[in-house]
Amino acid sequence: MPYTLFLTPPLARVGLTETEAREQGYEVRVAAKQVADIAAAPRAKIDGDPRGIVKVVVDAATDRVLGAALMHVHAEEVINLVALAIRQGTTAAQLRDAIYTHPSMTEALNEVLGALG
Repeated sequence: MPYTLFLTPPLARVGLTETEAREQGYEVRVAAKQVADIAAAPRAKIDGDPRGIVKVVVDAATDRVLGAALMHVHAEEVINLVALAIRQGTTAAQLRDAIYTHPSMTEALNEVLGALG
């Protein structure tokens, strides 16, 4: 169940945290990047608030997305896509390789998940 704390910038979460995933026996890979360092997501800079982070927890064995924590402008929207990905068993590679509208914060998934290799 996704949720958002409407702070400035918003904090949105869904699924398992890194700690919860490890406690449940998953071997995880974690993709995380500060929003200000994400070249592929200019929306935060356009909106004048490049603060925040994108963090995605992935099952190393299956590449399925297990959870995410997003704190950036429009996180309340992007978290819905990640929640759908979790429900549908979408892989990190599928989210990474998708084409998103430009300029949007969803584009951050291309770069952040690309760091997983």
